[in-house]
Amino acid sequence: MMLVKQKRRSLSNPRLWLVLMLLLIVGRACIFRPATNYPGACFNQGVNAAWLGVKWVNGPHDSEEIATLADALTKRQIRYVFVYASYLKPGGQFNPTYSYAGQFIQTLKATEPDLNVQAWIGLPLEHVNLGDSTMRGQIAEFCASLVREEGFDGIHLDPEPISSNDSNVLVLLDEVRDALGPEFTLSIATRRIWPIFPSVQWPIVGRVAWYANYYREVASRVDQVAVMTYDSAMPLAALYRHWSRFQVIEISQAVNGSDVDLFFGVPTSEEKTWTHWPTAENMTSGLQGIVDGLNDAVAHPSAVTGVAIYPYWETDEAEWAVYQRLWLGLEVTTSP
Repeated sequence: MMLVKQKRRSLSNPRLWLVLMLLLIVGRACIFRPATNYPGACFNQGVNAAWLGVKWVNGPHDSEEIATLADALTKRQIRYVFVYASYLKPGGQFNPTYSYAGQFIQTLKATEPDLNVQAWIGLPLEHVNLGDSTMRGQIAEFCASLVREEGFDGIHLDPEPISSNDSNVLVLLDEVRDALGPEFTLSIATRRIWPIFPSVQWPIVGRVAWYANYYREVASRVDQVAVMTYDSAMPLAALYRHWSRFQVIEISQAVNGSDVDLFFGVPTSEEKTWTHWPTAENMTSGLQGIVDGLNDAVAHPSAVTGVAIYPYWETDEAEWAVYQRLWLGLEVTTSP
């Protein structure tokens, strides 16, 4: 996941990455076998999430429109919403794109008070130096002001790209946690885990994927982890289904025993890049892979809270029908 209006990044050697990942996926597909064959509804706890666009807090919306959104979220069993609020610009200032946040949150909660609304904050690490204590302090202070002045229930940080074992990110999480206090939710969008022996510190691998121990370090500092399972570069739906399966297996193992809420991202974006093929990475293959992973003998389904839809604003009725069928276990009906 990138910033709302920012192009997706590419790895330095896309062909090498694609060949390597294809070999890993095909190889691992022959190793693990599912222990059960339960449908998604058996794992769904009715606690899911979604990334919402900046339009909800950047401009006015009438009460009926916001109430319709709240009703749709609840019917889709989405309790946590990450609303894009701002990002840190190269000049060191946060983009002021949340002028109507307070009004939006108040109206949304008047309809569905159980919704948890978090401010999604973009931190492009290409120009954000988290090694600078002044910069980290500025970020923490901004996060605290959003929850106290605008009424957000918490902060959803999206620092990208994070290499595995980046200690500056861990320090930032500690400082934001201190600034927010225990009453507000702190969540983070996280990278892929390395799907082959993720506890081993492979050379170079940490630049493109996380090791299991780093996942545990991050999870211990936040309330929620939302995995950006997409942008895998898988060109076929069957391969992406396997990819999602392995992410569920390894990440659920990594954070098992912690108190963190764990959500796995499900892509519905129509943007085509070399890392995201919409015909491969989509609602169907994503959910199928997550369910496959939860059914695997070595996964820890109890560690998984739910799924997170990205992006909500591009998800159409046909995709919601798939979500209802594969994850909620409901008959397909017309959504608001």
